[in-house]
Amino acid sequence: MTIKLKQYRVKAGLTQAELAKAVGVSQPNYQRWESGAAPVPEDKLKKLAKALQVSENILQGTHPPITAGFYDDSVGEDLNYYGEVAIHFHGGGKPLLLSISDGAFSRMHRDLQMARPFVTIESLANQTVIIRAQAVADLYFSSEACDDYGPEHGGYENYVQLQMPDARDWEIVEAIACDSEGLEDFSPEDVQRVSDQIMITDAQYDELVAQGKIAPENLETEKAKNQEVTDQICALATQATYQLSNGKCRSVYIDSPEELFNTFEPLLEDTENALGIDLMQLPIERWHRIAFINKQAVDFVMLPTHRLHQGRIEMEAKLLEELA
Repeated sequence: MTIKLKQYRVKAGLTQAELAKAVGVSQPNYQRWESGAAPVPEDKLKKLAKALQVSENILQGTHPPITAGFYDDSVGEDLNYYGEVAIHFHGGGKPLLLSISDGAFSRMHRDLQMARPFVTIESLANQTVIIRAQAVADLYFSSEACDDYGPEHGGYENYVQLQMPDARDWEIVEAIACDSEGLEDFSPEDVQRVSDQIMITDAQYDELVAQGKIAPENLETEKAKNQEVTDQICALATQATYQLSNGKCRSVYIDSPEELFNTFEPLLEDTENALGIDLMQLPIERWHRIAFINKQAVDFVMLPTHRLHQGRIEMEAKLLEELA
């Protein structure tokens, strides 16, 4: 519950002291709830939910999974599947293919016409992609009415055909990718549900062979192919990836979500001087490895959306306390 309490407190624009006063406890007492050092009493949970204007199960992270709608306007534009956007770069780097919502399509369609140095789009597969506008050769939006993904149908090797918009699910994927560290914070049912979406177990392979759906001689090939997809999905939960204008692609792990957010905030916010300072520092593995990236030599930067949002929450929480 640590992340959920802070997330909705920051969204409500409240300091720890203000929320503690609203529910009738001291600030140190509330701080123990938010840090996870102490459980929230049931009667106080009701007051917290009322003060933050959310349901109790959302605060506890026990709500049903958030899922994408397919051509269903009732789910809202940010969850309703639009189709894909295919982006090609004139520097010779690999093209991108992203599965997006109606809302993501509308925002990017608008931003592409506003002469911004960088445009940002969120996919339905936990990808926040910051694209340098001048690096784009052409860009294709393909809605549900299309039967392909642009002019290079079948040539987008990094495409993940997964629509999973729930940040909580990606926290589980991240824990799985990090040798199951932190999985105890989630219900076994949720862990199993997410695992079923991203991997196939040995028992399931045995069943597929027994049913004749996989020939025994093809088993290892199928395992290798599916493991590659699983590894790709796990990378979407953990890695920051950027492509240089010469076509070279790099993937790095930035330990702190707050550092991840602070590093790329100038590009996300589209400030006037987003291209002003050419070199951008990436704190990789603390001080063991550090990289500097030339903003004007980048095609795109792809970041895990759930980690980026965690970093924004941490930064905004500090600002709230400083302002108080």
